[in-house]
Amino acid sequence: MKYAFLRALGGVALLLLGLALAAPRALADTGSLPMLSAPGAPGAPGASNSSDSPDAAGAPPAEAVRSAQALLALAGDRQAVFDPQAAAPLLDYILAGPGDGLELPAMNGASGAMSSEIMNSPLARILEYAYNPEVPAYLTYPSVVRASGWQPGSDILTHPGLWTLLDDLDRPVVLHGREFEEITPDTFSGGYYRYDLDRALVLMRHKGRAVLLSIATQDGLSGVGKKGVVLDDGNWQYFYSGIDGLTRGGMGWMDTYMYGSWSVTAYVENPGGATTTSVVFKWLRAGWAKMNVVRSKHILAGCRRFADAFNAVLGSDRLPPAEDLAAKARELREMPEGELDRRVNAYAAALRQAYADHPELAGGDFGKIMRGDVYAETLDRAQRVGVLLLEYLKSRLGTLSLARE
Repeated sequence: MKYAFLRALGGVALLLLGLALAAPRALADTGSLPMLSAPGAPGAPGASNSSDSPDAAGAPPAEAVRSAQALLALAGDRQAVFDPQAAAPLLDYILAGPGDGLELPAMNGASGAMSSEIMNSPLARILEYAYNPEVPAYLTYPSVVRASGWQPGSDILTHPGLWTLLDDLDRPVVLHGREFEEITPDTFSGGYYRYDLDRALVLMRHKGRAVLLSIATQDGLSGVGKKGVVLDDGNWQYFYSGIDGLTRGGMGWMDTYMYGSWSVTAYVENPGGATTTSVVFKWLRAGWAKMNVVRSKHILAGCRRFADAFNAVLGSDRLPPAEDLAAKARELREMPEGELDRRVNAYAAALRQAYADHPELAGGDFGKIMRGDVYAETLDRAQRVGVLLLEYLKSRLGTLSLARE
């Protein structure tokens, strides 16, 4: 029974998968640029003592892994100096045609995986939507991010826009920042988490190709996992209870956490500029009672979940201009409390009607929350704005929306 329990607990990790993929941004330093030590140099975060050993079967080349690990020094350290040569082994690997679904060597007690995807959008479009502080991240990462935001002092908040730099990009631009993220419920356990990230963004060229590096490390322990439900992952419809624990698998009583997360995501423009290759190197340590239950397959499943929704949004010919989404976000944030309450209550009623027969919402604590106006009352103002803004995006994309206005 003990081992069956531990295998079930492994599913907790699925909810962490969106983490590496969310939150994108930072600011250009017009003075001397920060620089990193060469790949595998002493002090590179988590560098393996056996990094010179032959590559494991099915793993990326060791020099690409060491390059990604060296880049992690940028996140959270404005004094770190970015050296383009430190990123070269990673970017050369991507240009040569990266693998996909590969396991990475463990680092800092965390499991790792590498994934690659073709994004059906030019890099400029990705930057304008996904790395624009005026456009909330949950609009471009709706399957993995419930809420996120840049903290005051983050470079990206005062930057004119990374997408405006592509035509005249003659040297790396480095931005630093700090943000919070809350992710959507995991598809196995129903748990969702909130945590802080240090992030660095590097916009550069490598062998003539425009590249964005998004480098993130989790700062401290996440909040305790809370119970949620994936109602319709394909339509980005989720239920959030605010109750500590996990929803499924007999794990409702568990206090689970994300203990640490490290990621390097590279977006590399493809020849012709119509598509972009996204490659993620991700390490994650999470679970219960300080046990890491994450496996590489969990990370890879989260990467696929992210990429499907990301492509559905940014690849749609019905996607409104970024400035329209930003304007709608401002409108909802500034909306009088009474009108916001009215719209959210209408959304909650539509949600209750649409999922009246859902077995996980029929009784118990979730059933109580779904009655009357209780669910709307569990959402704070930012969460109310988020619900309505995401439903607005769905209506513009031509998918099922539960908001009438």
